[in-house]
Amino acid sequence: MPPASANSVRKALATRAITRRRTAKFAVSTILAVAMPMLVLSSAHAGEGFFTDKRPAAVADAWNSVYAFVCEGTKGSYTASAFPVRRVPKGERTEHYFITAGHAVEDCKGQKRYLVEDTGGKRFEADGITLAPRPQRLDNVKAVRIDDAYDLAVIRVVMPTKRRVGAPLPVNGQCDSAFEQEVYAIGFPGVAKRRSLKQSQQIKRWSHGISVGVGKAEFRDTTSAYIATSVDSLPGNSGGPVLAQDGSLVGVMAKGAAGPQNRFRYDVDPKKKGDWHSFVAPCSAVLQLLQQSGLP
Repeated sequence: MPPASANSVRKALATRAITRRRTAKFAVSTILAVAMPMLVLSSAHAGEGFFTDKRPAAVADAWNSVYAFVCEGTKGSYTASAFPVRRVPKGERTEHYFITAGHAVEDCKGQKRYLVEDTGGKRFEADGITLAPRPQRLDNVKAVRIDDAYDLAVIRVVMPTKRRVGAPLPVNGQCDSAFEQEVYAIGFPGVAKRRSLKQSQQIKRWSHGISVGVGKAEFRDTTSAYIATSVDSLPGNSGGPVLAQDGSLVGVMAKGAAGPQNRFRYDVDPKKKGDWHSFVAPCSAVLQLLQQSGLP
């Protein structure tokens, strides 16, 4: 297949292709049409691993703007990722709007949910004596709008204006500016789920990989245009930002490994399972969701 032109890529991102699948002929083994550059990556190019230090400039600038979305209930808790995109001052109080994963909000009905700057924080400062401050927590999280096609959600937190909250990350429509370049994800991966990492704490970490191009992926029987990447991700990364080297938002971490258990599949060469780690909801989908939420 020839590489997709810049115009066709932009068109694929601007015009979301959604097709309802209602019959058995669209089985998991079906391969969908692709509109992505034919950049061939082997599993050796896929960036495995998650880090907390040696942050690239784009990661360092956005670090304090990435939060954990935590849902607590009587049967346990789970964590996703979130980041602010809009700030609306209203006198002594300010409305802060965040993007997170749609399923994180939907699955937390009737539960206690909040945003926190980090999880599993250190108990002491570097001197080993002084108690470290507890990470700031933002309570009373309210859902504004959920996009089922891309598994995204806009949530709102109202805080005193004088209280410090991470700066909104800029969102534009140039999702394709980072194609075939290194990109970075920030979030709260459940590292304990992969023994090879030899890590246990679900704290804020970053990972990296290559932004490959645009393809179509199916989630909950809806097909949409996604950005394929080799960025490593795990449960907990969902809802976190994926950034280009210049700090611009490429998109939002949506799904990692596909499988019938999570009703997600994508159009990758099934003979090269190590080529892609994750699919990213494009920044154009975020813009559209903000517009639908009355947040231009």
